[in-house]
Parts: sequence; structure tokens; C-alpha cells
Amino acid sequence: MTQRRITIRTAADLIAAVPALVRFVPTDSIVVIAITGNAATFTVRIDRTDVDTQTDRIVDALTRHRTTAVHIVSVSDHADKRAATTEHLILAHRLTGVARVQGNYWIPTLAEPATAQNLDTLEAIAVDPTASLVAVAAAVEAGQRIERSRADIARRFARADHIPADDTAATNPGPVLEELAAVVYADELPDARLIARTAAIITAAPVRDAMFRLATYGTTAALEVATAVATHSRGQARVNALILAGWLAHCSGNGAVTQIAYDAADAETADTGIERSHLLGLLRRAIEAGMTPTDVRSVGLALDTATIRALTGADLPGAPDRD
Repeated sequence: MTQRRITIRTAADLIAAVPALVRFVPTDSIVVIAITGNAATFTVRIDRTDVDTQTDRIVDALTRHRTTAVHIVSVSDHADKRAATTEHLILAHRLTGVARVQGNYWIPTLAEPATAQNLDTLEAIAVDPTASLVAVAAAVEAGQRIERSRADIARRFARADHIPADDTAATNPGPVLEELAAVVYADELPDARLIARTAAIITAAPVRDAMFRLATYGTTAALEVATAVATHSRGQARVNALILAGWLAHCSGNGAVTQIAYDAADAETADTGIERSHLLGLLRRAIEAGMTPTDVRSVGLALDTATIRALTGADLPGAPDRD
């Protein structure tokens, strides 16, 4: 689930805004845009063949957020239009019990200008997602990107050259955590030395939990740092860095990145044979239940600074001028 507030004016604007709302250009997808008043408050994207398995999750999210109405946009090529629109209308029927379905639309692609169709009136709608003011605004927003596909997002978390953990740092995590906080605050990326030291300390649960405080020095910058650590680490260190990255993405309202980071954590768990993280399971349920970014952030920041100092030796008060 992706949560963003965007004002809706026309059907063409709404359809064109889908890549900005989900942060990538979807294909073979059904996108549900939740409306409160006249603003889009959050967005859910599913594979168009997953209507049966994902409907309950969408209903739960709409109910939790007291959504008053939805727009539904299907994206599929012309060859699959009949099947896609059938799946779309099945979903629309099931959602009418919790929210008013204001619009049903189909479009063959959002990667380039195309003609959409209003499935209620059969009206043709010219849509140019590349010219959408909403999409452009989201693309230039600090630290946010619109990827061309989910595969592009997944490549962010793919394994890169392995930087072995510097185990000498494990006995004294405080200085490493404080250096990470400084790197995040400066909007920089960690060097190989810091990645090695981080990989050594992040495997301990108290340190992993303390690292959630990095969000208080800049959520977007912290996501980039966690991603860098994850790509160059292996085993439990990689899993924990991916969990942190997924949580940070959830805090910023980016559901696609959240799910893909958690998928990568599950894959690393399976590949290395380590025990699946209970925290990963909890955070997956949070995104699937539609927990808001504000709520999931408060859960991640449950440890206060005094507790973190006692557990790790790190002083992480946060930066008041950052999100």
C-alpha cells in the first residue's frame, strides 16, 4: 500500500497519476485509489490475476482508513483486455460493500501516451502519464523516484560485491551507530569500512532495533544507507538491513519498495538457511493490513533514547530539522 495525498481533478489526471501514486510504472495490474473527500489518500496495487487472494486485504485496508470512495484502474495490453476487465469488475463488485466505486478504467499501458476507457460509460480518455503534473511533482520530490517497473525496484536490493563484516566492531556498537546517524544526517552513503562495521553489529537484535532511530535523522537518507548495507552484506546482516529498509519505505508511504525489500529478506533467509525473523513477519502483516506510515513509524521508534543508550552505548537523540 502506498499512501500519498494528491488532489483529483479529471479522470485523465487520475489515471496518469498512477505511476506517481505507486512509485513505478505498473503492468498487468489493478490499482485501487482510495478517496476521502476529493483527495486520494492511499493506493493499493495488485497483480490482476490475484483478485481472489487479495480482495480481503483491500477490504480491510479500506475499512481501516474509513474510505468513502474508490477509483479502480486496470492496466493490461489489448490482448488481455477481456480477462483484465472481467477481473476488474469482479473486484469492483466486492468493494461496493465498503466504499462507493466512483470510477472504473482500463488502459493498455502507462509507459507512454495511450487511450484509456471508462468501463462504466465506454468513453475513450486520452492519457499522457509522461506529461502528468502530478507524476512530475512526485518524481522531483526530495529523495523519491518513479521506477519503470517492479523489477527496477528489486534491482536496488540485489546482492552487490560482498563486503565482509568487521567483527572487531561487534563489541562496541555505539560509535558505529553514531557514525551511521551522522552519515544519514549528511545525506551521504556509507563507505566500505562503515558497511563492514555495520554488518558486524546489525545481527544483534538490540542493535537492529536501535537502528530504526536512523529515521529521525532523515527517512529517505536512512533508506539509502540501509539499502547500501543490505546489498553488500550477507546472511543475517543482509536480512536485518532489508527489514530496516522495508520499514523506512513504509514510513515514507512507498508500499512497493516495502514489499520488495521484505521479499528480498525472505529470499536471503531461504538461500542461507537462517531462521525467519519474527519481526519481518510482524512488519509484513502491518503493510498488508494497511497500517499508515505514521502508525508504523511510531511502532518502529518505540525504543526511547535512554534505552538505546543503555543497550548499545549510542547517543541517538535525532535531528529536529529532519522528518
